Amino acid sequence: MTIVEILSIGITAPTASLRQRLARGLRSFLEKGIAVEINEVDGKPFNIVTLSLTAPNCSAFTQPDLSEMGRQFAAPVLADYLIEEWSLVLLKRLIKKDFRYFSPDEQGKIMSLAYSLLNCENMLQLSRQSTWRECLAEFMADNRHINPEGFLRFRLPDYSSGLRDALAQAVEEYLTEKEYQEFVRLLRYFVEIQEPKLPLVHVVIDTEGFCQIYDRNYCPLYHEYLGGFDEGEDREASYEDLVISALITLAPHKVILHRDGRNRADMYNTIRQIFESRVADCLSCEFCHRATVLPGGYIK
Repeated sequence: MTIVEILSIGITAPTASLRQRLARGLRSFLEKGIAVEINEVDGKPFNIVTLSLTAPNCSAFTQPDLSEMGRQFAAPVLADYLIEEWSLVLLKRLIKKDFRYFSPDEQGKIMSLAYSLLNCENMLQLSRQSTWRECLAEFMADNRHINPEGFLRFRLPDYSSGLRDALAQAVEEYLTEKEYQEFVRLLRYFVEIQEPKLPLVHVVIDTEGFCQIYDRNYCPLYHEYLGGFDEGEDREASYEDLVISALITLAPHKVILHRDGRNRADMYNTIRQIFESRVADCLSCEFCHRATVLPGGYIK
């Protein structure tokens, strides 16, 4: 009987998920007549998970064969575990250490955002998996014991810095979104305390992304805000503010958003958040199917 301990993993996090991942791929070994054993020893600070392969005396598999088969099996499993789960453990530790002034709920949102940023591109994820699998297989050729945290820190230092970069970007995006939501709440308050000045307005986005506001009779509304847009200004930065300011000043009881607004999706979403139940969408009227807005008074 040939027994080979393939891998010993020492982690401070719970081990159930890792053991489940290892157990999923055992059928191929059993079909070859190779017994697989996964053991765990609880300890402080590390819990030790071991993976061993056993071949009967009549088997043609030698000890080097079992070692190579075990490495080929364990390296991708461990790489996926590190990318998909251990990254969350490290992010959580970094957040608690460097951003403890955020509430637990805020820390959770930041961690989710950082994790999404780390895995936002499928090709990047696949490249990282391939690199980690190769690195782990190379490491396991000379080492049976691995500490995931130490492995990432010393064998893949770029990833540790990438975690911090993703976390910093996540914090920045979270604060930006928080500021935006506070701004939206303030505008919503302005809308709520005003008496409606118009029963209904139509908002139309043309194919070039320009916006026009019409009254209920589909006549263009001329307003001081609608005529003062300077093409020399930072167009993208000020355009949405301009339209929103016009709508708040006009204070309509109902706002109909025409076309799907795909050229100005963010602006349409902001209008929905500010005017809430006053907003309705229209996708099928004559207005919606026109290539351009009606002449006169459109914002350029």
